[in-house]
Amino acid sequence: MSVQRQPPVIAPLQRLTHSLEAARRIAFDLDGTLYDTRDFERPALAAVADWLREKAGDPLDGLAQEFWERREMQRHRPGLFDDVLVKHDLPVAWGAECLRRFHAHPADELKGADSLKDFLLDLRADGRRLALVSNGPGALQARKCASLGFDGIFDECIYCDPNWPERQKPSPWAWSRLEAWRGALRTIYVGDDPIDAEFAKSGGADFAAFLFRSPKYEN
Repeated sequence: MSVQRQPPVIAPLQRLTHSLEAARRIAFDLDGTLYDTRDFERPALAAVADWLREKAGDPLDGLAQEFWERREMQRHRPGLFDDVLVKHDLPVAWGAECLRRFHAHPADELKGADSLKDFLLDLRADGRRLALVSNGPGALQARKCASLGFDGIFDECIYCDPNWPERQKPSPWAWSRLEAWRGALRTIYVGDDPIDAEFAKSGGADFAAFLFRSPKYEN
């Protein structure tokens, strides 16, 4: 008798459910936690690479893959586009337009993408109160949430815009925006990397680690 393999997200989700226990206030990271960030970043970086090839008049073979590998290896280090532009002897001044195009990507690929939407709805049905705290430009992060079908799920959505670095996680700035939402209740923050763990600590919240990986990728 053949044994069906569970999608990679199932076992970690069971552990997350256990970690949340009876907490009534739960805040979540967005990218990499509630959906697989590759579903947005790969097409967004490919679109930037297409623009660069057209502007440079050069096929720039493998450019999208270079963007992706740099993003994966050093996610929190700035200068993703600048580093690759230098490697290809392209003007670093083009980096600002690359970043603008990346942030302006429509995120249509996220419509119907694998996500924790059903899990979040189950938490809401159980009377949990949910918030979202995400680093990133507000317009982009809101667009992702809309495409993922998250509208109406969160009581509060706090976007820590990179134009104000002092507001970005792990700074406790977002916690100050959630004081009324939290009250004196135990709060758990769910995220996928050490920055998220530091952010939870900065607000006196417990931390639950969860990395969303879509079954469609070879992990």
